[in-house]
Amino acid sequence: MSVDTDADQEERRKAAMEAEENDPRLRRAKRRLFAIFGIGSFGAGAFTASQVLFFTESLHRTPGQISVALSTAGAVAMVFVLPFSKAADRLDRRRLLALLHLASGLAFLGYLLPVSLTGFVVVTGAVVIVQRMLSPVRSGLIAVIFPATRVRVRAATYVAFNGGFALGSLGAAWAIGVGTQQAYKVLLLVDVAALLVCAALTMTLPPAAAAEPDAPPRRGYAALRDRPFLIATVTNLFGCLHDSALFIGLPLWLIQRTSAPHWTVPAITVTNCVLVVLLQTRLTRGTDTTRGAALAQWRGTLAMGAGCALLCFTAGGFGAAEYALLTGAVVLLTVSEMVQSAGAWGLSYTLADESRVTEYQAVFGLSLDTQEIVGPMLVTGLVLGVPHGAGWILLGALVVVPSFVGTRLTLGGRMPWRKPGQPAA
Repeated sequence: MSVDTDADQEERRKAAMEAEENDPRLRRAKRRLFAIFGIGSFGAGAFTASQVLFFTESLHRTPGQISVALSTAGAVAMVFVLPFSKAADRLDRRRLLALLHLASGLAFLGYLLPVSLTGFVVVTGAVVIVQRMLSPVRSGLIAVIFPATRVRVRAATYVAFNGGFALGSLGAAWAIGVGTQQAYKVLLLVDVAALLVCAALTMTLPPAAAAEPDAPPRRGYAALRDRPFLIATVTNLFGCLHDSALFIGLPLWLIQRTSAPHWTVPAITVTNCVLVVLLQTRLTRGTDTTRGAALAQWRGTLAMGAGCALLCFTAGGFGAAEYALLTGAVVLLTVSEMVQSAGAWGLSYTLADESRVTEYQAVFGLSLDTQEIVGPMLVTGLVLGVPHGAGWILLGALVVVPSFVGTRLTLGGRMPWRKPGQPAA
């Protein structure tokens, strides 16, 4: 009886990846998937970048009402997403994703109806809940159609998403410049149209088979009892703080604690988008195994720690040295985003039960949802609340230390820098 070696498994894995990449049917499916992400994010970028102004200027809602509606919707979505994702594993994910795109477009149209405050909260809840359900179904669909190259495909869709979102944001700039209610409504309709196109394109993808119909009933959530997967999920919660650091903490720091001109804030977003488009796919290589993904997540958090260390020296006046430090920090935080995210995607797939992949993706997504709720307050409190820029050092440590612990647990107690079988010094 032959025993599979690591080399044999690696050879089969590479052969499967090569077969998928050379399959004409899957190449066409990949192009359509990129179009779905790009078109969908174009519509999202067009509306999201101006939605607060749309709510205040067109719907006459106060900032407090908007915050309550979005927070309530986010909390309700977190309750619904797990039972929904468990049911999604029993359905055809392709059709389900098309229906979710269609439902999302219809939900957005609710903003065009004359609504009371209660109606505004209900419509916002419908929009946020459906949008939140899209993510695990998309990831599950990718896992089914591209079993060997799923991490690479997921990274490429991230590039398409960023490119589409950046282009869509240009439309938001136009609407903000015009400043009329009609301009904001045009962007809303662009978003709806993009979602309808995505629904149609989704149905052109290969079928994504549901779980076997004769499978025994499954009680509870296996992902919540899967210790290695939960470790990866919690580790990702700390690792993905790069998002709040880059897009919330850093802009506030520049405006309130430095003399940097305001144009540096949008320049951060532009630099981030360009780097993601150019480098994301390359930096995903090697993350399709558990070890490679765990190491990528660890390296990504180290990049964030280094970026935070640079920022602590930028307080006060802003000269050539501060510009150089800021540029280096933005590059490092963007590298952190790309590498850590790639590692997180890899772990979310390699540690998941293939028969419950959508459920596992939903549980993993809870770390992102939690970061979106806790991250802005945590990052802002550290960056602006701790004097002399020391908050950046504390933030870096808060990311690097849990990532080290989580990576070591994922690798079976080995140090992240030690290769398998290498003895301790």
